[in-house]
Amino acid sequence: MKQDAFDIFKQTVEKRGLIPAGTKVLAAVSGGADSVCMLLMLKRLLPEGALAAAHFNHRLRGAESDRDEAFARELCAREGIRLYCGTAPVGVLAAFENLGVEECARKYRYRFLNAAAAQGGYDVIAVAHNSGDNAETILMHILRGGALDGLCGISYRRDNIIRPLLDVSRPQIESYLKAAGASYIEDSTNTDETLLRNRVRRVILPFLSEQLGHDAAPVLLRQAELARAERDYLEAEAAAFIEKAVRTEEGRLILDTEKFAGLPAAVARRVVRNVIAGVKDIDGNMPYGGRKDIEQAAVERVIDLIAKGRKGSRAVCGRGVTVRLSHSGAVFRVETPGRDQATDRTAAHHGKGYTVRTLSDTEFRERSGSNGFKAEKAAVFFDKTKYLSIINRYGNVAPVLRQVRPGDRIRPFGMRGEKTVQKLLIDRKIPQEQRAELDVLALGSEVLWIPGVCSGELTRIDDGTLEAIELRIDTDGRLS
Repeated sequence: MKQDAFDIFKQTVEKRGLIPAGTKVLAAVSGGADSVCMLLMLKRLLPEGALAAAHFNHRLRGAESDRDEAFARELCAREGIRLYCGTAPVGVLAAFENLGVEECARKYRYRFLNAAAAQGGYDVIAVAHNSGDNAETILMHILRGGALDGLCGISYRRDNIIRPLLDVSRPQIESYLKAAGASYIEDSTNTDETLLRNRVRRVILPFLSEQLGHDAAPVLLRQAELARAERDYLEAEAAAFIEKAVRTEEGRLILDTEKFAGLPAAVARRVVRNVIAGVKDIDGNMPYGGRKDIEQAAVERVIDLIAKGRKGSRAVCGRGVTVRLSHSGAVFRVETPGRDQATDRTAAHHGKGYTVRTLSDTEFRERSGSNGFKAEKAAVFFDKTKYLSIINRYGNVAPVLRQVRPGDRIRPFGMRGEKTVQKLLIDRKIPQEQRAELDVLALGSEVLWIPGVCSGELTRIDDGTLEAIELRIDTDGRLS
């Protein structure tokens, strides 16, 4: 007897323990068939008040991105489900942070989802990967020569992210939506066969199934189940070794190379991969975000470095992570010469300059909920996304720290309308002799900040802020 899509979904939730009793769920909804199906199934499964939805507009496809958001709003209004919406100019952010667009989209999407979940008190975030997505992912890892983790496919759960639709196929999803009379939207990029995933979905998997005489996807999924059991065993072995042979010292991770020398190759590779994934920069951020998606070539370079044993030799692992061999062991660290050049912009005016620093997740959390973002005389905090949107309008030119000019305008913090800077200074009763000494941070005649007086409303940090930056003046005339 053919199983109903909802029964498969419910069985996955129960078998994998994805939604224990009392759990509140935030569903990520793009508006596509998978996410609409998942939302409707979750509504059917969960008690009232235990479900909300979230939609993130990446602003990558113009009017189509706005159409997707409008659809999500209409869907949730119709179903009586609370919706959280977020947005970020991912294209601008990707260029500014020197990231691939897909990687940057994932970073800001999950940052928003986690912020929305925290705001609403939701325990888990449900995302709508289906069994076909899983098979495609496994095949892509095979084609790229991926290691064991790649063969494991997509996890049912990682931290607070759950994938309850992972055992349901796309045809089953479409049948369920048709029976429910539910509509959904199509992403135009899904038919672009210049993208590897689309070629795998539309060309390679169908070809393999045709040649085999049966659907290739279930074979790949059974292989993943076997690979996960072996992966979990090796992961436990690696974690036990790291506990006794890796120590933290002044922000660096130091691996005991003598103990490492006796490890089986499979465990050694996993140890190196996990240590690289866990190393932090000076702001407390992990370049790999704690993930294990490190190139195998980088892992092999580190293992080769340790095997050769030449003190002072060095291996580069990507994203600023390096390993240097010393008498104390293999030292893993993030190199940040002169600060991260991909995110720090500087400008100078009559001997004064400023630096831009992205706050670490830890510092952002500590400052949130208090008066931690109040501007100082020589420093101000901005919403990073808003700041980058403004400089994007000016051709990605960094703001200039300069003296006040006639015609300068600012929208002061907490106000709806603009004022000329001169009128603001008069209203604030700043003596005329002091006005001549004041600087402003400006793009053209648009002022973002008057140090010591006020910051602008357009870059203010609020409940929707995903990431914050600090701009700090170097009063000694040196760019720190």
